Amino acid sequence: MPIVLLLFSMQVSTGLHAQIRVGGNIAPNPNAILDLNMNETDDGTKGLLLPRVALVSTTNASPMSEHVAGMLVFNTATSNDVTPGVYYNDGHSWIRGFGDVLVSKPSQTNIRETHVDINETIHLNSVRYHGEIRDLDPGTTILGIRGEFSDPSVVQHVFNVTTFLNTNADGTAITWSLHVQNLNFDPKVSSTLERVIIIYNCPRDATPQMSFLGSFAFVGW
Repeated sequence: MPIVLLLFSMQVSTGLHAQIRVGGNIAPNPNAILDLNMNETDDGTKGLLLPRVALVSTTNASPMSEHVAGMLVFNTATSNDVTPGVYYNDGHSWIRGFGDVLVSKPSQTNIRETHVDINETIHLNSVRYHGEIRDLDPGTTILGIRGEFSDPSVVQHVFNVTTFLNTNADGTAITWSLHVQNLNFDPKVSSTLERVIIIYNCPRDATPQMSFLGSFAFVGW
């Protein structure tokens, strides 16, 4: 009976406050839904262990069923353009966080996006789009690349999308490519690649120029 009463009390308390503190015997921070610590003095010796997952690429939601903005995971895989580390989801793709690039001083860096319009409907079962990113100022780092499609649901369940970034020997230009494969081999299934977006970190007011050099169809119907 004491155990039942204790569980009931915890449920009532959680429902009333909509906040939880794990560790210590003080109330949770009023601005936090979940407050974690080992004791009341904020000098704990343990951390938060994030869910470990094996991501496929920044543009592929897998192993999730879809992209969900705000999702935070620790990736354990090295695959395509992802490597082990912490990633968050912006609703369109996985973005690596908490690295040296992302914690640079805000006064010296600016994490932004730029894009190039494509507007091609994909009816083939394997197409590679490619282009270049130029006018890279000193300190500019390309963080990621993704494609935006007219029907994201088709991309999630039918298309497999992989991206590549290759730095040229002179360091002044980066070539990019985006490979789209129709896994169902069904010519009736299609989606329009509206644009390719790059995420970059650079000195303020510096915008790399992105170009689309064309597409190459490996197999047609």
